[in-house]
Amino acid sequence: MNNLSIRHSPLVFVAVAMALGIFTAYECQQAVAMSVWLYILVAMVVAALSMWRKMLWQSVAILMAFFSLGAYLLTRQTAHFPDVLPNDERAYEAVIMSEPRQRGKVIQMDLRMVSGPLQGQCVKASLLRDTVDNRYKRLHLGDGILAVSRFEQPKRYGDAKFNYPLYLKCHGFSATSFIYYRNWRKAEVDMTSLSLLERTKIAALSYRQRLIDKYSQLGMHEDELAVAMAMTLGDKSRLTGHLRDLYSVSGASHVLALSGLHIGIIYMLMVVLVGYRRWSLLRETVLILGIWAYAFLTGLSPSVTRAAVMLTIYSLASLLGRDRMSLNALAFTAIIMLAVHPLNLYDVGFQLSFMAVLSILLFYRLFFGLVPEGGLDCVGWGKVRPVRWAWAMVVVSVCAQLGTAPLTMFYFGRFSVYFLLTNFVVIPLAYAILMLTVILMIASVWPTAQLWLAGVLSLVVGWQNNVLSWIASLPGSHIEGISLTAWQVAVIYLLVFSPLLWWRRRVER
Repeated sequence: MNNLSIRHSPLVFVAVAMALGIFTAYECQQAVAMSVWLYILVAMVVAALSMWRKMLWQSVAILMAFFSLGAYLLTRQTAHFPDVLPNDERAYEAVIMSEPRQRGKVIQMDLRMVSGPLQGQCVKASLLRDTVDNRYKRLHLGDGILAVSRFEQPKRYGDAKFNYPLYLKCHGFSATSFIYYRNWRKAEVDMTSLSLLERTKIAALSYRQRLIDKYSQLGMHEDELAVAMAMTLGDKSRLTGHLRDLYSVSGASHVLALSGLHIGIIYMLMVVLVGYRRWSLLRETVLILGIWAYAFLTGLSPSVTRAAVMLTIYSLASLLGRDRMSLNALAFTAIIMLAVHPLNLYDVGFQLSFMAVLSILLFYRLFFGLVPEGGLDCVGWGKVRPVRWAWAMVVVSVCAQLGTAPLTMFYFGRFSVYFLLTNFVVIPLAYAILMLTVILMIASVWPTAQLWLAGVLSLVVGWQNNVLSWIASLPGSHIEGISLTAWQVAVIYLLVFSPLLWWRRRVER
């Protein structure tokens, strides 16, 4: 139990201190300079080294050092974004970092500036379509573009909880731009200024686009294809507003956003392929490389990155004979992700992902133990225990919902009542859809079998869509119009987690 106890997980306090530093620096970034945080950091490190005989004060100094480290990293990252943009049109060269997508009269794409006033920055661009020559159809991920346009600071519209400017900053964008159809042309661009990570992402996403194009030719219905691509390759560009609402109302949005569930399934499939006990070091290396290859293929979203980092720690811990799934492992993952990209703290996917895993780690054993072992194993065939499996599914779903419900209500103003019923449908089908997709990739050398498998995949996804449509149509399937403040969310977490942690501590004793 110690690996799931907060007082035996020192990295939890380190991660919280770092997150508080990031939060503090973001709230007062105009008032406190980056150099101030750096001076405090150095002072706290010196204090921690000089207090080696006073454990309590040394611990306080270490936590303050991580607090100031988080603040320093945040101010350094935000300093990367320009405070003032040019007020006129400028010429520039850029690399297209996402596959261009048609949205009404414009083509939306992400640009990485290679030259011009925002050199080295990323821009969210909208390009007006030319309906005569259709030149935009020749633009693809990784292409170079020479254009002239005006850069604008992203604006926050109305009183919506969704902070669009902060969302863009979390994803590395400095500005938005509208490009008139006459003011651009495709061009060869020098890519040496791109980092190795950026070039690797372009290569991985280009391969993903080839897979998507290949799937599009297999005759799947558009809705089934859109869901399959979102669940397996992380491409949600084909999802219609109806599909997004359907999955949101039924409480199944988490299966459309790639997360630990999907990475875990891929990991288990790889374990089956690689074997359980073959050459332990080689096996774990292959598993880690495979997981990160899949993470790059799907675009390295915060939830996927969190799962990939945790599974990397899991694999390394298994080699060292340490606790593999623990609060320390989750906290260490958070520290790594916040150190690399401090604004991850404000990413909705990052928050939901970590709160779901944290809640499962804290309360799974507590809730699972409510049913006696004998009752769980009373029905079964060999190693198959359907009652145990069903109860484990209920417990995981409830734990994850406890961790994410307040944030979901805060950001989306909605609560899905039948989330348990939904998870009994979508989790088994997620396994089936991911396995069918892997087999579909392998069967690419056999076109006839691939067409048959595509039909089966379309059928399974269609079942999922139909069942979720039925769940969404049930009376009282969801509660709409919930409006919470950040302080109310904090109070809800306090009121829910405090009694459960107290109960868990009593049970452990």
